[in-house]
Amino acid sequence: MSTRLLPQALSICLLLLSLAHAEPPKEAAFKYLSPDEAIAKMKSPEGFVVNAFAAEPDCQQPFAFTFDERGRIWLCENLNYETRRSDLYDLGPQGRIVILTDTDGDGEMDERKVFQDKIMFPTGIALGHGGVWVGSPPNLLFIPDRNRDDIPDAEPEIKLDGWGRQDRHETLNSFLWGPDGWLYGTHGVFTHSNVGKPGAPDSERQKINAGVWRYHPLNEKFEVFAYGTSNPWGLDFDENGQAFVTACVIPHMFHIIQGGRYHRQAGRHFNPYVYDDIKTIADHRHPSAHGGARFYLADQFPEKYRKKLFMCNIHMHGVLVDEIKKKGSGYVASDPKFGGTFSMSNDPQWLGFNMEIGPDGSLYAIDWHDSDICGRKVLHRKTGRIWRYSWGKQSFPVGMDLTKLPDEELVEMHLHPNEWYVRQSRRLLQERALAGKIKPATLGGLRRILDEHEDSARRLRALWTLQLVGGLGDVMLAPLLNDKAEYIRAWAIQLIAEDKRVPDAVLEKWAVMAREDKSAVVRLFLASAMQRVDHAKRWDVLTALVGHVEDKSDHNLPLLIWYALEPLVVTDEDRTAEVVAACKIPKVSEYIARRRKAGGKAAAVKPRPKGPKAKPAKSVSGKGLVLHLKAEDIGSSEEWGGASQPQKAFRPAVVASLGGRRAFKFDGADDHFEIAHREDLAFGKNDAYSLATWVYIEGTGRGWTALVNKSRAKSDWYGVWINEEGHWLMGGQKSNVEGTRVTRGWHHVCITQDKSERFLFVDGHLAAYGAGSVAADGGGALWIGGAPSVEEFFNGGINEVRIYRRALSAGEVSCLSDQPVGLASQGARAEENTPELFAHYRELLSEENLSGADLEHGHLVFSNSCGRCHAVNGEGGLSGPALNPSEVADLDYLLPHVLDPDGEIDESYRYFKFELTDERVVLGVIAGETAESYTLDSNVGRFDLNKADVAHVDVLPYSLMPDAVFQTMTDREVRDLVAFLRK
Repeated sequence: MSTRLLPQALSICLLLLSLAHAEPPKEAAFKYLSPDEAIAKMKSPEGFVVNAFAAEPDCQQPFAFTFDERGRIWLCENLNYETRRSDLYDLGPQGRIVILTDTDGDGEMDERKVFQDKIMFPTGIALGHGGVWVGSPPNLLFIPDRNRDDIPDAEPEIKLDGWGRQDRHETLNSFLWGPDGWLYGTHGVFTHSNVGKPGAPDSERQKINAGVWRYHPLNEKFEVFAYGTSNPWGLDFDENGQAFVTACVIPHMFHIIQGGRYHRQAGRHFNPYVYDDIKTIADHRHPSAHGGARFYLADQFPEKYRKKLFMCNIHMHGVLVDEIKKKGSGYVASDPKFGGTFSMSNDPQWLGFNMEIGPDGSLYAIDWHDSDICGRKVLHRKTGRIWRYSWGKQSFPVGMDLTKLPDEELVEMHLHPNEWYVRQSRRLLQERALAGKIKPATLGGLRRILDEHEDSARRLRALWTLQLVGGLGDVMLAPLLNDKAEYIRAWAIQLIAEDKRVPDAVLEKWAVMAREDKSAVVRLFLASAMQRVDHAKRWDVLTALVGHVEDKSDHNLPLLIWYALEPLVVTDEDRTAEVVAACKIPKVSEYIARRRKAGGKAAAVKPRPKGPKAKPAKSVSGKGLVLHLKAEDIGSSEEWGGASQPQKAFRPAVVASLGGRRAFKFDGADDHFEIAHREDLAFGKNDAYSLATWVYIEGTGRGWTALVNKSRAKSDWYGVWINEEGHWLMGGQKSNVEGTRVTRGWHHVCITQDKSERFLFVDGHLAAYGAGSVAADGGGALWIGGAPSVEEFFNGGINEVRIYRRALSAGEVSCLSDQPVGLASQGARAEENTPELFAHYRELLSEENLSGADLEHGHLVFSNSCGRCHAVNGEGGLSGPALNPSEVADLDYLLPHVLDPDGEIDESYRYFKFELTDERVVLGVIAGETAESYTLDSNVGRFDLNKADVAHVDVLPYSLMPDAVFQTMTDREVRDLVAFLRK
């Protein structure tokens, strides 16, 4: 299905100043609840009080908000929103920025001021450095207000442009000042941006279509901080300065490291040599879309909530909480012992997606408030709330203004139990330092906290501010590399590497730390910093980092090391050999070999026997071919028994369609067949031979399973096997390369033997090799789908079994693996779907019918159909977009995508037609690309296609999603499948 995530924020319109409650929306799909009625339905932990800080008409279409140093809320009201695919740009700028103030301390706004009423599509907001920073795609704007009189000094300035808006849910958002003084934000996967200063050429811009970005307000530098995730709409830093984002559709929580590449909901990474990306830290799942993220680093809530990460969940209509626990170099996100559900609204119109911790220690969340959670249309154009969650009835501090405090009080605030005061005081001190108005004693006060305080989190607060006010430099940072606290050492590394000019003496120290520091956190910061160091100066640190066997299973380190090492391994043979010799992290060794091969270099992983010559071959000679068994030559299982077919069949496999291809289908129970012993199938000790076949794996079983096996009377054999771990096997040798393990889909497997050397190829690539040979054949039968010596039978499909009395060359093996690549032709797409067909499935999928569904059966149907490409709740394939329960439940969305998959296709899932130089045609979706090859997804699996073999490429108006998915199922299967997906 062309399903994707339904991010978070959703709709937009205008507002008239009034303190009376708004009239109920005319188009409400559910009962409209006034703020008081909504509060009455909420369920929060005992002792907590919820109130509406603001509600319609004073708050309409809220998209983003923040607090200023006076405790006032600055709110973006996005009145240009129409749908996630369209907007009201034709009306001109309709968005506005309003200031909401609580003047009497009762926790509710009672003063509203419009700061700017002509902003186009405002999506994010931050305050500082003499003005207001606003996301307004295609621009990042700065609205100056240097005298802080709440009146713009001039027209908005465009600081950056090139921000996309293909998906209005997934453009720049979640603005937040980082502890390092940069402005951070997030960006979604289905919007494609090319960001730079106005007028900058492409060479001075950076592309982003999912990830975390940052912008420096002083040197005006823009960077993509990390790539990937889905539609992150929530970002915060913990007390150690570690970044975390909440995401949609894919698992919800990620620890973000500078230079990291993260699990993408769709599309592919810009760098084709990433090979793998960093996955979620969550050990549990929530339904779909999350928005907002704030660590509770204040002192109002009970202690058990401190340091927990709060977030909104759009589809659960409430606020959730995760406990973030340290693990290795990173973290794991879990449900707290007291439960991960904080406050449920029990109102389907509650759509929270952004939050803040206020100066009072309360938690604030903006609520878009609309019953269309996917943003396909706006039902309520004058609604919106800001909810305030407090422990008991709490007053709000009034009359505060931190700008009037002297430096020493702002320094003292670095020890405040509420992080809100720390972040505000840090920014104010930085602004004073830049204006030359900071007192010398201020630096001394911060230095005392850094040097003397026992709590490393307080020391970090002082460290970050000292860096921003000019109280540190490389000379003063260098001693901190020996600090007793691991995060102090780590942040010293981070700050030294900030300008990408690391002194040689420091690099020498880092190499020692990479070898000897016992902290995985420090090693992680070193690996991250290497991406900001010149290529030629990275070797010593990276060579030391790969020597830590304890890091081989770490969540982050193997990949962060690889991302820094990747561009080096095709440039220096000797230094690469040193890394390989020192490497104790298998994933890094594997990726070095893959990258070098892609760059036309020897793999250089370890010495190996000279393999078959990989001379290109456009065809495979029939010389020596003694068996060629094809399912296409057999019409049905009833036709078995002919002279050209196996002479002996036991419970013969049927000939069926599997993965878009006809094949012999085996059920894994007892299906198999035999070909009686023939002399031309018997090979002796020194005979050359080749065995090749196409295989579709349904299940790997509990032990070794034979696919094709030639036995002796007792135990000697030649053949292809798999084990329970998904490794291909040939005798005692198994494939040990991650990319050649069994995955669902078609694979080409070939064994060749020449003299005493055997080679195992998977999908045309050498996967294993070893000395050895078969003993003289003793007259056993050739088994397909099993073996006489084991109880396990094969579960899946087999086709095109070829046996040669010669050793095929590597080029011939590659040619064989290319022959059935993808689909020979797409075939005609389905006829136009009739209204009767839509009506049939609407009735079948009514709530009444779905109530009787068999969810266990639906799970099985999913595994055998949609699950090959799509994931739900983390289970399934990745070649198609993840399935979202709320979209599946919406038949107006579901049925067009299933019955007419070509109607609306995201660019990430569009089919390409490749005309090859030998006149064959290959179809697929581009999942990855290098200088030498494409990686394609098709409905027969994933495979690589050499660019040298491609004569012409066309884009087709087709989706990877096949036609008539529902029509190929029984009504019971469709009903049970949809019911399962909705759950």
